[in-house]
Amino acid sequence: MAKRGGRGGKRGTARAKAGPWWAPGWLVGTWAQGGHEHVQLVSNRTRRKLVLPCLVVFVAVLLAPPPPEKFMDSLFDFDFDPIEEISKVGDTFVTQWKELANLEVPNFSFDAIYYSLMNDSAILTESKRPGLEQWEKGLRKEFPIVIVPGATTTGLEIWRGKPCAKAYFKQRLWGTMSMFSSLAGMESSCWLEHMSMNHTTGLDPEGITVRPAEGLSNVEYFMPGFGIWAQIVESLADVGYDNSHLYVHPYDWRMDASRLERRDGLLTRMKHTFESSFEVHGKPACVLTHSYGDTLARYFMSWVESPAGGKGGKGWVDKYIHRYVNIGGPVLGVPKVIAAMTSGDTSESIWLPDFKSILSQRSILSKNGRAHWFRSMSSGSLMLPQGGEEVWGSAPHKTLMCIGGKDADKYGEPNAEGCVPFTTTESIDLMYNRSGQETRQMWGADKTTWGQALLEPLPRSPNLKMYCLYGVGVETERAYRLEAKGEDLEISTVEWSDGDGTVPLVSLGYMCSKGKRGWRKNARLNPGLKIAVTSREYRHQPAALSLRGGPRTGDHVNILLNTELIGDIIAIAAGRDLEDRVISDINAVEL
Repeated sequence: MAKRGGRGGKRGTARAKAGPWWAPGWLVGTWAQGGHEHVQLVSNRTRRKLVLPCLVVFVAVLLAPPPPEKFMDSLFDFDFDPIEEISKVGDTFVTQWKELANLEVPNFSFDAIYYSLMNDSAILTESKRPGLEQWEKGLRKEFPIVIVPGATTTGLEIWRGKPCAKAYFKQRLWGTMSMFSSLAGMESSCWLEHMSMNHTTGLDPEGITVRPAEGLSNVEYFMPGFGIWAQIVESLADVGYDNSHLYVHPYDWRMDASRLERRDGLLTRMKHTFESSFEVHGKPACVLTHSYGDTLARYFMSWVESPAGGKGGKGWVDKYIHRYVNIGGPVLGVPKVIAAMTSGDTSESIWLPDFKSILSQRSILSKNGRAHWFRSMSSGSLMLPQGGEEVWGSAPHKTLMCIGGKDADKYGEPNAEGCVPFTTTESIDLMYNRSGQETRQMWGADKTTWGQALLEPLPRSPNLKMYCLYGVGVETERAYRLEAKGEDLEISTVEWSDGDGTVPLVSLGYMCSKGKRGWRKNARLNPGLKIAVTSREYRHQPAALSLRGGPRTGDHVNILLNTELIGDIIAIAAGRDLEDRVISDINAVEL
């Protein structure tokens, strides 16, 4: 008599041996006859159980009325053009982007926008990529590279928050498309609360933990289609670099250097990076900094050798850093920090001009809200204009701010132009008066001169070579006229100067120029004039149909896409020396 396999017995064994790969276990059975084991999908008992349900379904289908002819036609009418559908999605994306960010871009079709983003964020043809061109010239990787990125280009993510932000654990509040999700999903007051620092300590507010995202990928793209360091990294890979030779230090750009060390140990971790890199590669490093990253890196070089800081001792920088590249660093500060702190007006934004309107959307942050946010960020203290009236001018000639309007007389005696002039020193004092005693104390807590170019000497490092690379030819905010309306101050007129659109030329280039107070001639600030300083300027020549300026842009952030600058970076990292190229009148400036 045939004997059927039971559950978990021979049926399971036969299923494993011979059952179809697609059949679930409950469909497979076995039966034995004549000493042979046979496999069947279902047992006879199961088939009998399925007869009635199958009969019901068959009768229902047989008696059902025929479907409409149009319905049947629609089943096989695939009128679908994938390119057209992608374009529709793209147009919708661009529309939503513009509605949210109010970006000042022409009403191109998505095809034009897509081409522009591709052209800006990735080199379309290999023959155009700077890394490949330098490879063909014989350049190869030489020094390990440490990247210190600029302000606002590092993503920030939430680790702990208030109930209004519980759904965003480890999501980006700043950077990537998650930023737009959080801006859209949160109340503006909730987003502002989590992006602000404690106004007394400059550290985390109670119950909130927001931290920089880590890794090289965090600084390559601010969001999809918006590259920051991506092209530089790709071109470095062309000459032999990989992640074993590339180090990056993202940081919370809302804080100054002393607080970054106190909370995150940033400076200590940077010291360990240079030392471990030297141990692994047997060579000192090439440092690439951008914007605020330059201020932090120069602060670090003073801190690391100081007995009150990293305790590395004299000669530490000379041993571990061979080349220092400052890309668009605000060496002598940025006037718009004062304007933003005083009025709450982002104007062209403090650090990231392409996203200026995100901060000015009334649905996200009011003007008072923006001022509140800026005042909580101690990083602004390291970007205040340095050098006072000698650098930035004094009345009655050039002033940093002039306040007019019907209520201007409360600020002093109006001049012939009908406004009350404020020098740089007076403007900073007014900023603190309007911001409150908390901000004055918090921003002034660091009593060192580290990072202040006109006060703090560079390290004594005869082997170090310094390169100052920056854009010129872009109108840049230099001074402001504000209108007094009650207690409010609103920017009405901006005085422009040469620069890169964010940092004025005098701040970008003077310390690297041939001026008597600069690093080339001032033996106090460059001890023994041992550090060789080279300046390279890049004239802003934007492409006609590019949202970000294209491969010859000199804009503050987008200069990282400049193919000539990328080629120069590769040459420096490969051990080549570059010559000065100055096209502005910076060498004629005397302070």
